[in-house]
Amino acid sequence: MDDALANLINEATAVYETQFAIEGEAYASSGYEAEQFLEQHFAPLIYESESLFDALAADLGPRDARTMMEAEIETAVDRHQPAAELSPTFEDFFGKLKKAVKSVAKKAVSVAKKGISVAAKLGLGPVLNKLKGLVKPLLKRVIKTAIRKLPRPLRPLASKLARRLPFLREIEELDMESEALDDMSEVAEMQYEFNQQMANLLFAANEIEQDLEIAEIMREQEAPSRDPIDDLDRAREQFIAELEGLQDDEDPTPYVENFVPAILPALRLGIKLAGRQRVVNFIAGFVARMIRRFVGRRYARPLSRAIVDAGLRLISLEVTAEDEERAAASAVAATVEETVRRVAALPDYILDDQELLEGFAMEAFELAAGENLPQMLSEEVYRKRPDLGKGRKFRGVWVMRPGQRGRRNRKQYKKYSRKIPCRMTPHKLRNLKSFKGMTVKEFLEEQHGLEPGEEFEAVVHLYESMPGTRLADIARLDEDAPDMGSSEADVPLHPLSREAAALLLDEPQMGVESEDATLDPHAINPGQRFYYLEIPGKRPLTTPGRNGRPKRRRTSRSHLVLDFPKNEIRFYLYMSEVAAQKIAARLRRRQHAGPVIVRLRRVVRRAVHNGFRGTYGRLKLIHESITPDKRRGAMRRMPPAARKLYQNQVTRWLVKALAAHMKQQPETFIKAAQDTADGLTIQVTISSPPGFSQLRQVLKGKNGALAGMKSDSTPATKIMISAGYQRE
Repeated sequence: MDDALANLINEATAVYETQFAIEGEAYASSGYEAEQFLEQHFAPLIYESESLFDALAADLGPRDARTMMEAEIETAVDRHQPAAELSPTFEDFFGKLKKAVKSVAKKAVSVAKKGISVAAKLGLGPVLNKLKGLVKPLLKRVIKTAIRKLPRPLRPLASKLARRLPFLREIEELDMESEALDDMSEVAEMQYEFNQQMANLLFAANEIEQDLEIAEIMREQEAPSRDPIDDLDRAREQFIAELEGLQDDEDPTPYVENFVPAILPALRLGIKLAGRQRVVNFIAGFVARMIRRFVGRRYARPLSRAIVDAGLRLISLEVTAEDEERAAASAVAATVEETVRRVAALPDYILDDQELLEGFAMEAFELAAGENLPQMLSEEVYRKRPDLGKGRKFRGVWVMRPGQRGRRNRKQYKKYSRKIPCRMTPHKLRNLKSFKGMTVKEFLEEQHGLEPGEEFEAVVHLYESMPGTRLADIARLDEDAPDMGSSEADVPLHPLSREAAALLLDEPQMGVESEDATLDPHAINPGQRFYYLEIPGKRPLTTPGRNGRPKRRRTSRSHLVLDFPKNEIRFYLYMSEVAAQKIAARLRRRQHAGPVIVRLRRVVRRAVHNGFRGTYGRLKLIHESITPDKRRGAMRRMPPAARKLYQNQVTRWLVKALAAHMKQQPETFIKAAQDTADGLTIQVTISSPPGFSQLRQVLKGKNGALAGMKSDSTPATKIMISAGYQRE
């Protein structure tokens, strides 16, 4: 459901930006009105979703859950269709919700047969009626995320299940490394919480426990919430205004002391720094001393002119005289924010040592100034300190960009003031990595119809995230980047790693490294960098959407399921329309299957590797003692040699099964590719995989089972190929 939730957030954000993006105090007071408006916007989806639960409760409720078959649930859910036509994003979410209902209803039947849950006593009807109560809170959280209201901290929901189900107590006994919830993307948090809420309702002992759970969820959703990003926007605007009015030789310290505390709540790591008042006070005083040479009328005007000369006019369709006057103060504010962010990321042992803190704070300020202020130092300084001259040959600066120009003050991302021409070659494209494990070459082939081996001229747009930035924000708001705008989860932005910066710009220092930065486009942290390739003459490929309106084609993606209760591995590979048609063309010509298998093997290897890393959206781990918040920790806790061994075995089984299928039954692939749906999905099910029981024990921390994981035997496999995008 991750992509469906992301698309709902993006759509709600776009509606909010259009209707409520106003300046000044009116914007701050529009929160309640915005929530009401968006609730009306989502009303058709809420109605159809709740109707789904009502219809299923009426259909399945009278039947005995202890004798019900899974096929009955499948039929009942598939039979229900929305009474009214839904928008594409609503329809996508509704489809994902139906799959979730199937899953939880099947589990309810399973546990009812064991007499574990309330479903054993009352049947499926009451359970489904209670589950209906989770729809509004989920969409309420989507709305609050769209308008940037801070949701309450994520609760350790799995602890409730551990109390109810004795076998889950093994989670605590394992002392398993838990994935930090703070590192989850906002979409992953929503999906995790929704899944846990459904599980808590499902395994409740009686209706009273279910009612208490629903009441708690509703109470938390209605609790007052703050928007730290909005607070930061207002504090930044006030700080910029104060800097503009600063007289020569006037001390900026009081203004910095007011600004720094507003930065911390907007940073994921800011809580750690906020708890060290000594450090906060030191940083405020230190930064105030450092910016004195850039503030006051004597310095501000030359600095503003330098920023304009560095390309300010090149990144906006309109730059007013006021914008030019504010350029210096905005750049100084950005430097202060960047310094605080870098200090907040320092480890505890540095924050607790004054001497170390002073040294690292100086480095943080120097780097922040190098990023946000024009190149004003001597050539000798840059020669000795090349880290201060990142991108110096382009003579640009990073400039904070507003949401909708002229209608609000919120700064949502930074853009580099120079657009950089670049010759794209096959070598560069093959080695540039995009999100979800794709290469930029594959992305452009699937999104723009790029021919293999094609060279072209491109213009590189560079971006940097700020607190609260989403990639969809950049794609929607940058009017100076042709063909980038999109409200969908797939946006044509790619991570600007150091390797990417070296290949594209010959300036590796302009890139930023971030763990797993190329995997989850929803997990964006402040300071990450991205780029967009503007390709003259190339437009995004589209497919007819609802009401004939074109929408971007999907890019290829994969999903791995390790299902230990069923003793099977399921692999889902969605192939984009472009990728599917290339393979279908070869199969129609009855050519040797080797090139087809080579392509599939490359995709499968990458997909399985990402799955075994426990990446959100790429892996579903169904294990009796691993809850979703423990998943990545469980996979990383495995000995690296064991993880690599088993992922190689899974890759081998999948490739062999696909090779045999393509040779023996190519018509199934060709038929799916001929369908008018966008792309196709290959599902491979591996039954009773050798070593799977040993892997099950290893994930519990019992490394003595490692010896039995290796096997040369080949398990039974089943392959289904269907048109369009399918996923468990």
